[in-house]
Amino acid sequence: MKSIIHRRHVLCGFAATGLVGGFATTPARAADPVTLRLGYGGAAEEQVWLLIAKPELGKHNGKTYKLDATRFQGSDKRAQAFEAGAIDLSQGSATGVVFAAAEGVSAKIIASLSRESSRAFSTAFYVPDSSPIKSVPDMKGKIVGINGFSTAGHLWLRSALEKHGLTDKDVTIAPVPFPAMQEAMRAGKVDVGEFPQPFAALLEKQAKVRKLFDAKYGVPFDEELIVIAGKDEFLKKNAAAVRDFLSDVKDTTKYYLEKPKEARQLLIDAKMVRVSPDVYLTMDDYYRDPTLRPDAEALAKMQEFQIKAGFQKKTADIKALVDASYLPN
Repeated sequence: MKSIIHRRHVLCGFAATGLVGGFATTPARAADPVTLRLGYGGAAEEQVWLLIAKPELGKHNGKTYKLDATRFQGSDKRAQAFEAGAIDLSQGSATGVVFAAAEGVSAKIIASLSRESSRAFSTAFYVPDSSPIKSVPDMKGKIVGINGFSTAGHLWLRSALEKHGLTDKDVTIAPVPFPAMQEAMRAGKVDVGEFPQPFAALLEKQAKVRKLFDAKYGVPFDEELIVIAGKDEFLKKNAAAVRDFLSDVKDTTKYYLEKPKEARQLLIDAKMVRVSPDVYLTMDDYYRDPTLRPDAEALAKMQEFQIKAGFQKKTADIKALVDASYLPN
């Protein structure tokens, strides 16, 4: 049995007060934009990357809110920053948010950015073409690279193993950031690697590999993949700014879905994505709901699956976890 390698701005909006009596009044000064400290990752979040790369795509960006965006290489550090209050909004794995909520971390899922679905690309686990690993059972005793513990990738790995009577204790799990996964596999630091887009497309272009299984192999239903979450107190205090931010994200989602090549080229030009155009512009992509509305039913199914698999011990209140009230109509 192998071991597992483990897991401001205080906004002051001042309105200038007009003089009374016979004097002319001074026009009221608009409140300063609310700073939204956002933590984001490196996969399946293009709509928000567009706002970061080109703020003018958002009609409210810089007016009612401004983004203070920080990229996190691993989901674990992003989750820790969110729990510690170092960021206000977190983009990350829906599985991780549900798991954290079950453990008592206060959060609200306010938007859906992408989903794992049989209708579109699904995150895959690859091995080098020369690898003796030909099937899931062959992973026993091997090192598997995933983006972090208590993430969607961890669940998919565990679910795939359990289909063959194995558990995640039968492999050695190595947390590896997605941008470093290809090199880790090339160097032999991991035998199997988890690859979302655009890293899967890049891997298939640059290396001789085989797909071993994908997310839908062990979890045969649609799942929320990347969601935006915030803490209830912050959301209520800054409701107008959060609504305007999500309105802009909805607009950039529309732009991304209608003009994917143009939007992706913009991200390449802004160096938000460091993948060659011949790979990135034509890659298969995840399913994205243009309304951004989180699928509470899918989240409930995900939780049931996680509990049944032993991945999650406690139950989160999914109805209380999802708050779609900040989404535009």
